[in-house]
Amino acid sequence: MKGMRKIRRGKNFAGVVQYALKPGAHHKSDPVVIGGNMLGDSALELIAEFDSTKHLRQDVAKPVWHNSLRLPDGESLSNDQWAKIADDYMKKMGFSDTHLCCYVLHDDPAGQHIHIIASRIDLNGGKLYLGRNENLISTQIISKLEVAHGLTVTKTAPSIAPKQPKRKRISRNEQMLSERTGLPASKEALQQILDKSLADTPDLLTFIKRLEEAEVGWTANIASTGKMNGFSFEYRDIAFKASQLGKGYSWANLQKQLNYNPDHLEFLRKGIQTKEALPVPVP
Repeated sequence: MKGMRKIRRGKNFAGVVQYALKPGAHHKSDPVVIGGNMLGDSALELIAEFDSTKHLRQDVAKPVWHNSLRLPDGESLSNDQWAKIADDYMKKMGFSDTHLCCYVLHDDPAGQHIHIIASRIDLNGGKLYLGRNENLISTQIISKLEVAHGLTVTKTAPSIAPKQPKRKRISRNEQMLSERTGLPASKEALQQILDKSLADTPDLLTFIKRLEEAEVGWTANIASTGKMNGFSFEYRDIAFKASQLGKGYSWANLQKQLNYNPDHLEFLRKGIQTKEALPVPVP
């Protein structure tokens, strides 16, 4: 299953909705809305609903979000299967139930695909979906959905394939200590825990919870201005700066491996301890 090479954002809902629902000779059947959370299913009804969100945030120049999911040639799914996959995809991408979205099925001789159209403006208070690093995250999510839903696993394009984080190698002294004790070096063990905790692109709170479950201490380094500069860690009573672990663990690179929601930083800025206050992620 593939998404568009680049997720698109736009100013007007009318164009993309009309395009998605426009009949064509190349379709086996006319495009149809097969899922989402909207009341209408005609172009006029959908456009009116989407446009209602624009009034909540008139400062947002591009409220439209558009991607597609395409099966390999000749493959097909039922409408219910498509809707379930799309719901799963949007949730993992970071959209909430109060972001309006619809899924439009195109059934072509070459294979089925759906268009996902969403508003970046949340009905609940006009909160804006930011979607940082969303093209890379989308590619990673699609790969996981193929496995989870029993679809044909397609090859990830080399140009956007996720790379392993850059690690610092353990020192000679650390290696010798590891050989004497028969245990992995603390730095190497911590790197492995971090990599495993980031493997499925979790949100920030889930990532922190996993560290605590692995008995890794963490400190968020937040400037007086409120800017997040990254994490430092403690493992086996040894403190590590991110720079000691490697570039892959800097805040700039950690963000790329997280389903990042800036609001989660408020928990850290207020000094709330995760063991007492952070919500337990629901599987």
